[in-house]
Amino acid sequence: MGSSFSRKSSSSASKTPKPTYRRASAAGKGQASARPTSSVSPKTPRPRTAPAKAVSRPAAKPRAMAKAVPAAKAAPKPLRPVGEKTVAGIKGAGKVAAKPIAKSSLKQAAPAVKIPASKLPKAASPKTGAVAGPKKAVSAAMASAASAAGGLAGRIPRPKINPGKALIVIGVVFALFLAGFILANSPLFAATDIQVKGSDHVEVETARALIEVPEGTTMFNVDEKAIYDSLKAIPWVKGVDVKREWPHTLVVTPVERKMRAIAFITADEVAWAIGEDGTWIAPLSLVVAVDAEGNEVALNDDGSVPEGAAQLPAFEAALRIAQDSGSLLLTDVPSDISPKGGEPVNAKVVLAGLDYANGFSDEFVAQIKDISVASVEAISANLVSGVEVSLGKPQNIVEKERVVTKLLAEHQGVTYINVREPGAYTFRSTPL
Repeated sequence: MGSSFSRKSSSSASKTPKPTYRRASAAGKGQASARPTSSVSPKTPRPRTAPAKAVSRPAAKPRAMAKAVPAAKAAPKPLRPVGEKTVAGIKGAGKVAAKPIAKSSLKQAAPAVKIPASKLPKAASPKTGAVAGPKKAVSAAMASAASAAGGLAGRIPRPKINPGKALIVIGVVFALFLAGFILANSPLFAATDIQVKGSDHVEVETARALIEVPEGTTMFNVDEKAIYDSLKAIPWVKGVDVKREWPHTLVVTPVERKMRAIAFITADEVAWAIGEDGTWIAPLSLVVAVDAEGNEVALNDDGSVPEGAAQLPAFEAALRIAQDSGSLLLTDVPSDISPKGGEPVNAKVVLAGLDYANGFSDEFVAQIKDISVASVEAISANLVSGVEVSLGKPQNIVEKERVVTKLLAEHQGVTYINVREPGAYTFRSTPL
């Protein structure tokens, strides 16, 4: 039985069949099927064909970054201090893709974004996530120390206060205060015997007439300031000394100002005492009597010169008083100066002379006869030995004294010394 065949099928069998492809289903998206659609005869062997290569579609032209790359779910923001910005909050930082993208596609689709360094946040603390910095570290350390101190203070046991004992203590203190007040004003220690003593320039009768001690004064509540206020009318008095002799006696003694200089006003032949504190004290009596040998003798009770004695001239009397009291006699005092007892000295020339009186040592003052204070720049001293010393302004007083003392000790016959500038002194001497 003869067989018949179609030409079309014959030609298909003799030639290598061309594989055909079709789109992959949803399950095999992007892959081509290797099965041919044509059928071959079962007797004809199936030719081997090369494995099909996956054909990738050319990448489409990327659109905007926001559409090409879907945004990933936002990660939780890290803890940060108020006022700081995170990367997500920086303008122009872009969005993060949720799905992986091929490197080639990413290079084409997403242009590189550069973030300025000033916009980047600082490194966060590994524990808290807060921005770390010097001030933040110090604040954290201080907070930790305060917390530790608070914990330590909480462990210290607090003493328990017994209200009953506290009231007892308060009552005892109040009782002692009340007892002291009663004792201070008790007549058992009343100051009933007031003894007043005089001083060199304050007579007892004068002081007794001025002092007033009010009734009710005891040995505990004596008002010493009130006693001084009653005596300060006397310019010589600068204070008062009150001693208690128990149980009822008070001994009051005036404390005098120390006289350091005497200003002799030639026009009036008056000598005023000046205290070391720069206060005009009082005029001095220039009635001084001496015997034939020049020794001072006491005056009569009425202040007159005893028979056989001679009264010194005013200047000589002032000089004798200054030497006996260890004071400096200031001469050539301007006549327009008007001293007033108890008032401060305001005349510049007198104050300059007082500066020398307070600045020189007692040993050197004893060698000075008088100091001329005609002007501040031309102050000079006349020594007992007859040497004239030009002092000038009251500056470097101790150094000036040292230079004069050294020259007098090393040179004989010195008649004049100029120590206005102690570092460049000059002197004159006469040959012996």
